[in-house]
Amino acid sequence: MTNISSSSETMVSDHSAQQAACTADLGQVLVVAASPINRIVLSRIAERAYLKASAMEPGEAGRTLAAAAARDRSPGLVIVDMDAALGNAGSLIDLLSALRSASPRRLPLVIGVVSSCETATLPALQFDATVVRPVTPETLQPVIERLIAGARG
Repeated sequence: MTNISSSSETMVSDHSAQQAACTADLGQVLVVAASPINRIVLSRIAERAYLKASAMEPGEAGRTLAAAAARDRSPGLVIVDMDAALGNAGSLIDLLSALRSASPRRLPLVIGVVSSCETATLPALQFDATVVRPVTPETLQPVIERLIAGARG
C-alpha cells in the first residue's frame, strides 16, 4: 500500500509540474531572429499590438524559454524568423513543441516569418500562422492581434 501512495504522490507532482509549464502570459512576446535588425523590426511591430516584446538570438531564446517555463513566466507568443542565418533551429523548435504539447491551450502561439520559397519546407512544428517576407506592420500586426484575441477567448 505504501507503493501505491508514493506513486500517486509522484503523479501529483508530475501533474503540478505540467501545470506550471502550461501557463503563458499573452501580454508578452518573444522575438527570435539571428539578425539584430530583424529582431528590432519584429519587436517594434509586436509593441504596436500592445505586447511587451523581448528579442533574442536563437541560442539565447532557447535557454530563456526553458528557464521561463520553469518559473511559470513563459511568453504567450513567439515570433520566429526562419531566415538562412537561423541555421538549424531544431532545439528551439523541439522546445516550442514541448511547451505547446504541455499546454491545454497550445501556448505559446507561434508565428513563423518565412520567405516565399520556404513555405513548403517548414519544420515539423505546426505554426499558428506564417507571414511571408517582406514583413510590414500591415502584414504582421493583424496576424498578432487575431491570434491573441482567439487565445483570450
